[in-house]
Amino acid sequence: MTPSATDPLIGRTIDQRYLIEDRIARGGMASVYRGLDYRLERPVAVKIMHPHLAEDEQFTARFMQEARQAARLAHPNIVNVFDQGQDGPLTFIVMEYLPGITLRELLRDFGVLTWEQTLDVVKAILQGLDAAHQAGIVHRDLKPENILMADDGRIKIADFGLARAASHDTQTGQALLGTVAYLSPELVTGSPADIRSDLYALGIMLFEMLTGTQPFKGDQAVTVAYQHANASMPVPSDVVPDTPTELDELVRWSTQRNPDDRPPHAKALLDQVIRVEKELRKRQAAASPTEAIKAPDIEATRVMAQETVDDEPTEVLSRTDDVFAGLETPDYSEEAAAPTVTKVRKGPSPLLWVTFVVAALAAIGAGWWVFQPQGPIMVTVPDVAGLTVDQAGQSLRGAGLVVEEALQQNYDDEIPAGLVISTSPEAGTELEEQASVQLIVSQGVEPAVMPALIGLPVSDAESRIDEARLTRGDVTYEFSTTADKDSVTAVTDQDGTTIAPGTELEPGTILNLVVSAGSLPEVTGLTVEEAEAALDEAGLVGVVGGDGQFSDEIAEGLVIEFRVPNGGTPRPGDTVTLTVSRGPELITVPDLIDETIADAIAELERLELQVEVRSEFPEESWDEAFARVTSLEPGEGQQVPKGTVIVIRSFV
Repeated sequence: MTPSATDPLIGRTIDQRYLIEDRIARGGMASVYRGLDYRLERPVAVKIMHPHLAEDEQFTARFMQEARQAARLAHPNIVNVFDQGQDGPLTFIVMEYLPGITLRELLRDFGVLTWEQTLDVVKAILQGLDAAHQAGIVHRDLKPENILMADDGRIKIADFGLARAASHDTQTGQALLGTVAYLSPELVTGSPADIRSDLYALGIMLFEMLTGTQPFKGDQAVTVAYQHANASMPVPSDVVPDTPTELDELVRWSTQRNPDDRPPHAKALLDQVIRVEKELRKRQAAASPTEAIKAPDIEATRVMAQETVDDEPTEVLSRTDDVFAGLETPDYSEEAAAPTVTKVRKGPSPLLWVTFVVAALAAIGAGWWVFQPQGPIMVTVPDVAGLTVDQAGQSLRGAGLVVEEALQQNYDDEIPAGLVISTSPEAGTELEEQASVQLIVSQGVEPAVMPALIGLPVSDAESRIDEARLTRGDVTYEFSTTADKDSVTAVTDQDGTTIAPGTELEPGTILNLVVSAGSLPEVTGLTVEEAEAALDEAGLVGVVGGDGQFSDEIAEGLVIEFRVPNGGTPRPGDTVTLTVSRGPELITVPDLIDETIADAIAELERLELQVEVRSEFPEESWDEAFARVTSLEPGEGQQVPKGTVIVIRSFV
């Protein structure tokens, strides 16, 4: 019974719209089904996330976000995304259904492609990549499993935008090996990736289409990843000598370890591919039949193609045999049988009988010795510290031991990440031949984790810094209205950047502490001597500055406030300036005799004095010339505080 026959989703309608008809692929993140869109009456491909992943809300949200990004891409070389949603526990994406095969299946069947077919595939992929990159979307999981080849000849990129959600999957083994085979060095090392990472993966695929094998292989994913980050990239002619030099250069340019040395964008690589294709076709047309450019020898590279890691496909549609017209499955004929030699039978001579008897006795003696109980063959575990996983595995197998598939990973301060620290059992141990040995691989230096220090006393904070393998830096005191005195209020690095608890840091990172000096003293209303004493107790130096300041609230001679000369918030040890009150500001009563009552009122109010008028003239005539001021109380020339009532008298 086929897997799809027992799949509980077969026959179910999703979101009251999509009938699930058959399962066509299963990957590490989701299964893909052929379905029918009832509303539009068209076939669709429905990708449904595995239930254990759908339980992770963050993963699901990312999965849906990437689907929305992919839906914005509309290009002939990109698989269209029609819909996305959730139906109960099912999280799904609805995509264009393309009957056909993947590039991976094509390579499995035919081993290698001709350079003409290879460049046709590469041009289609680059056109799709260019459209996606211009939309700001990076694939980051480009591989033959994601290149669909439809029955009608169309070539499309699948799972565009979904690679980032899939990167949270923790699957291992062969499926992971297949993906690692196309990872750029920056993705391997955890550095930021951009559109040039997709071009690196395409360069690996170009190599594989021309040679039938991947440039880097290994028993473990970490081995392949290490080669991407550190080893020199081979070129197709290293495997297939007849490969044109121009194709070597395309692979070399697109797979440079430094992204800055690769094509700046897909359009640049596409233009070069077109130029190379024109040059090769021109040369092919001009060459004689015996000098024409040769296609790679499929039979010679067929064995290498079988070594290609069988990745778990992310998009596998129905099988077809008419993709790439003219591409024939090579005929592998059996080797010719060895010629038969006819011998003439003769009777045995006496010497032959003697020889036979002696040989028989010798065989009996040897058999007796061989089948006597013997002790086990013992071998010594070799020292493989500092080797790559691949090198260590070869050394152990060469010693007659079996290497366990599962790796143990530990942090190590001396062995770089990806190299072997030691083995279990350890080097020098005597084991029986074919005993299992596990490799312990370095994850590099263990990162230090920023501890929670806010609110702790300085001594406790410094102890935690030591325990976290970090380095104490400067301790700066600042006044705080909220934190207890001598408690930590902030932690910064050498650049002054605040570091939050839980942040991973390089061991030995210097941490500077900001510590509360308590609250600032309140000096308003104190005498100068009292204010200076309060400031001194807080670690500040108070100095009287200036001529003082008028104040209606603070009595003359008392302190109004203190200030830092250059502004800002004071710190312990700073000198601050005390401002002393001169009392209320005094106003000199002006000479307003013989002024009109209206003019006198206006002048007094301008000086922030209050006015009371006592006159025999009615108010409506106060601006007349005859309504003049005859006296003021207090009188002109006297100094009075702001707001004092000045009595204006006006009589005939």
